[in-house]
Amino acid sequence: MAAVDKQRVSDRASPRGRRPRANDSEGRERLLDVAIGLFAERGIANTTVAQIATAGQVTSAMVHYWFDTREKLLDAVVDERVAPMIHRIWDLPDAEPQGALERVRALLSRMFEVTKTSPWLPSLWLREIVQEGGLLRERALSRIPQERSAAFRRDIASAQARGEINPEIAPEVLFFSMLGLVMLPLAGARSARRFNPGPPLDREKLERHVVALLTGGLTGVAPARRARSRRSGE
Repeated sequence: MAAVDKQRVSDRASPRGRRPRANDSEGRERLLDVAIGLFAERGIANTTVAQIATAGQVTSAMVHYWFDTREKLLDAVVDERVAPMIHRIWDLPDAEPQGALERVRALLSRMFEVTKTSPWLPSLWLREIVQEGGLLRERALSRIPQERSAAFRRDIASAQARGEINPEIAPEVLFFSMLGLVMLPLAGARSARRFNPGPPLDREKLERHVVALLTGGLTGVAPARRARSRRSGE
């Protein structure tokens, strides 16, 4: 009986006379993309179902037809969009890089890769995951693979013990520091142009900058070079 009632609702809500189908995955995927775009731009709390429907050129009833409730829509955002990006970042390549520094470089590379294929991710991450009270925070952070995260921290600590990594680096916050270096400039690109007018942010330049900034700090290469320069000038 519930299925019949749902079909009646969907028939009444059908945009432009088209009768929706429960297996109309293309329409559902498109509406999910629309919702994510609005969430990244405005924040979830400032986005209504009616606004999602208008942007997706459907009725509010159609939004409920595909996602039932707002909470299930948020579940879908994480399950079907955010979680795959997290796993792509942490997925180990067939030939895992040797050495802590190369693993850091590989993680950074995958972070930039996912933000290129999903340009909405930096803004959504800062708005709804990083901030306390973000409406995707617990959903998303629970998807970070704890075993791989712990192994990464152990790799960094072991490299520090061998003298390969700057001992001032805190292994427990390194991954989130890396995310910040990637996500913040991309999410704030428009605002940054108000203070630094010029061409749009060059993603490749940013990646080189982040890699140089982070790996220099990890290894202490830059301070060592400065010390040599001072000695040579004496």
